[in-house]
Amino acid sequence: MIVVDRVTKIVVEQRFGVPYGPREIIDHVLFLTVTRNAGAAFRLFQTFTLGFLLISAVVIVGILIYYWRLPPHDWPARLGLALVLGGAIANAYDRGVKGSVIDFIQVPHWPIFNVADSAITVGVAVLLLGTVWRGGRPRPRRA
Repeated sequence: MIVVDRVTKIVVEQRFGVPYGPREIIDHVLFLTVTRNAGAAFRLFQTFTLGFLLISAVVIVGILIYYWRLPPHDWPARLGLALVLGGAIANAYDRGVKGSVIDFIQVPHWPIFNVADSAITVGVAVLLLGTVWRGGRPRPRRA
């Protein structure tokens, strides 16, 4: 996931430049709009880069600690955490190296995003669905 995110950002930045677009890819549904974002969704907190890096570090460490405590058969939690972890690492890398992330996927009525953002969103959805699927019951602890 991290590799896919890096490759897409590099290709988009080199091929189209920043800023670029919007360019319609799928009729009224998907646009290529390349932009830099130092903040969060909806371009909030543009000057909070160091704060985002610290939050990312805490999230990454927390996921790594929790991941190894999961039972091997709890694939929804493992998959969801892996997606969130990959997205957090990819965006943290961009913030640390470039001071911002490149966003380039635009759909109507939603902020412009990237592959790492998608992985985080899908990961959280998988975690929530896994919790609902288990019926909210706590997982048995490993011995």
